[in-house]
Amino acid sequence: MTFHVALASYSFHGLVGKGQLTLLGYLELLSSRYQVHWADIWTGLLPPESLEADYLKLVRGWLDERQIGLANLCVDGPYLWHSDPDVRKQHEQLMLRYLDAARILGARSVRIDFGGDDQAMPEDAFEAIVARYRAYCRICQDNGMMIGPENHWGWDRDPDNLRRVRDAVDHPAYGHLYHVRDGTKPDGARILEVCLPSLMHTHFSADAVTWCKPLLRRLAASGYAGDCRIEHHSGQHELARVAWQLGCLQSQIAELEAESPDAADDEGFIARSVRQGQPQEVRS
Repeated sequence: MTFHVALASYSFHGLVGKGQLTLLGYLELLSSRYQVHWADIWTGLLPPESLEADYLKLVRGWLDERQIGLANLCVDGPYLWHSDPDVRKQHEQLMLRYLDAARILGARSVRIDFGGDDQAMPEDAFEAIVARYRAYCRICQDNGMMIGPENHWGWDRDPDNLRRVRDAVDHPAYGHLYHVRDGTKPDGARILEVCLPSLMHTHFSADAVTWCKPLLRRLAASGYAGDCRIEHHSGQHELARVAWQLGCLQSQIAELEAESPDAADDEGFIARSVRQGQPQEVRS
């Protein structure tokens, strides 16, 4: 069992928002500070105005020089459905530009969301989403990539929507980016069941990474060959907190790689350590 570990650039969105980190700086952090060889680029660090060929070739050079692969390009901004046809067309044009950027950067996968809200997905939206994904899947397949949604907002959060779109697209380049949630919560287990057969990438947030060893074991048993990525969200103390979160994931992967099937520790060191809690004298 071998998992590729990736580190999301969104983990540093606080530093990005303060103007203290650029895309090239993020790649240098991966290489020099964290020794991680798989990037996950969020388009907050690659906005539309930066999608020029010369700059993308510069970024690709930095990736290659540091022996970093691009596990995923997370596309925020454009999404597949908008009720306004003119806005929808603008989104389509921008999504095609990001797919070309993903090609230049050598991405393994691309995340583009459905769109939508808390209401049921209307039939015209469903048909448009399926048609767009089929077109994008053809592009991605020609360039060795996969494409699909992430279960984190809009219609992407509904497992029935995820299953219905996946089955209708029915293409080998279509996949899911699984944002790990607590499986005990409503729809959490159902989302995993939908995502697992066509899983292309995973995100482990700070509130999931301490208990994820059983999930990692399940991913390994399924034959998953994608990347396990940490994504930090607090926007504060990011350099230190990312190191902690990364260590939690790497520790559990190391345990799994060293264990024999008949002597497996299902909970693991990290989960047990967190479960201990604070003694009363510390809280007083």
